[in-house]
Amino acid sequence: MTILYVDISNGYKYIKEQPEIAQCLSVYFITNEKFKDSVLYFYRPVAPQVIVGANQNVHFEVDLDYIHSHGIALTRRGAGGGAVYVDSGNLTYSFTVNDDGTNYMNFKHFAQPVIEVLHSIGVDAEMTGRNDLTVNGQKFSGMSTLKIGDRFTCGGTLMLDVDLKAANEALNPPKSKLKSKGIKSVKSRVTNLRPYLKGAYTALTSDQLQEMILKHVFNSSSLDDIPTYVMTNEDWDNVKQIANSKFGDPDWVMGTTKTFANYHTRHFEGIGTVGINYSVEDGIITHAKVYGDFNNAGGNLEQIEHSLVGAPYKRDNLIEAFKTGDVQTNIGNVSPEDLADMLLDDQYKEELSK
Repeated sequence: MTILYVDISNGYKYIKEQPEIAQCLSVYFITNEKFKDSVLYFYRPVAPQVIVGANQNVHFEVDLDYIHSHGIALTRRGAGGGAVYVDSGNLTYSFTVNDDGTNYMNFKHFAQPVIEVLHSIGVDAEMTGRNDLTVNGQKFSGMSTLKIGDRFTCGGTLMLDVDLKAANEALNPPKSKLKSKGIKSVKSRVTNLRPYLKGAYTALTSDQLQEMILKHVFNSSSLDDIPTYVMTNEDWDNVKQIANSKFGDPDWVMGTTKTFANYHTRHFEGIGTVGINYSVEDGIITHAKVYGDFNNAGGNLEQIEHSLVGAPYKRDNLIEAFKTGDVQTNIGNVSPEDLADMLLDDQYKEELSK
């Protein structure tokens, strides 16, 4: 596999002005014709921000009052996955590759170089669940993927010195997701890598960690031997166009503000959390909106919503509606039966407090 390291360090002035620009880089490397081979880049936030997945409901996943009062930016990526809090103590890595039919959704494949580097410095990192990297049972990295045409991107965050208190206050994951992890809060689930760095690596910096990963991926002892492309002003102008056309649009970032009477969520192993906000009148579903942190960001969720609206609020009818909505294609390997049970069982009900 031919791979190119793309140095984005000259673009932090753009990212500082428009935090959403960082969420456009993967789209640019997927869609711009000058990048035909695999690409690896790294990104460190200039300022704190919360990044939500393409299909998430910010009104249930994020404490909007907290982030607004603390000057924390809110952005939405094109990829799926869950909400994350990032700041200057976080290092993000991202691969963009051509889809040959083998590694799309194979998170472990793209996390493996990071895991091997961490093992080499004494951190007992491992992949757990569908897309988390953990140490001692606590998460320090979440991953996401985005596919456009015959190319896709896959990468993740690496929490080195992130403000964990801010992360805990800013994020409000559904109770079904926390329950699936056997935890009560974000704080009890996540950790920084810093406490696990020993000896010569105690004071490891993000730059040093990035360099170690780069050398490992390229099997090189010198950065000078790594094929590198430095972003040009034209590149950044093109990325800004992507940001201005979609990713900076408040309607895209905030999503729908309509809240229906019921909100049920359920965590499905290997898929993620699926949430449906809906209303029922006279035994018929009148409104439905599908959310979630599942990584299939390109699914047609409106097909599911349209199938639900007008369906009787009974198990057999809901199962048929989910079948018509083709949930296997549009969300992932979840059964219509399980989704129907989710809507009918109050154990999956989330409080509509926002």
